[in-house]
Amino acid sequence: MRIRLRPYHPTWLVGYFGMGGHPPSFNSAGFNDLIDKVRADPEIEVEFVEAYDDICRKCTRLQQDAHGSIWGKHHKCASSENPDTVESVRRANCRFLEALGLSFGSIVKLKDLVAMMRECLPILDESELGGPGFQRQYEHGLAAIAQLWNHSR
Repeated sequence: MRIRLRPYHPTWLVGYFGMGGHPPSFNSAGFNDLIDKVRADPEIEVEFVEAYDDICRKCTRLQQDAHGSIWGKHHKCASSENPDTVESVRRANCRFLEALGLSFGSIVKLKDLVAMMRECLPILDESELGGPGFQRQYEHGLAAIAQLWNHSR
């Protein structure tokens, strides 16, 4: 199985995995769906995309739009219309991909991605990646996801 993520989402996904799920909000359906997929398939792969990913596709703020937006075809959301948010997400995506030596289009097994994140991105110093306020959840999530592979052997 493969999931599609924008590069700034894996740190959040890992942290929410460690919390047992995403609290109710506009994007909890997307996060919780992927958390269930990760639990069901420890060998899951992640593909890095620039456009709307599997989290965004279930967001209640996503609106159909024939013209699309900077995030992709056929849809828009409030974040795509805010230049500061667009720039912040762009920086976070670049920071994540550069830190891990990946690029848009890269496909990597989640277990390898988690190892790379633990080694190359141990501290969440970028707010779009979670920031210091999400550090503890991120660390807990890294450990919780690693347990999947210990149990699947």
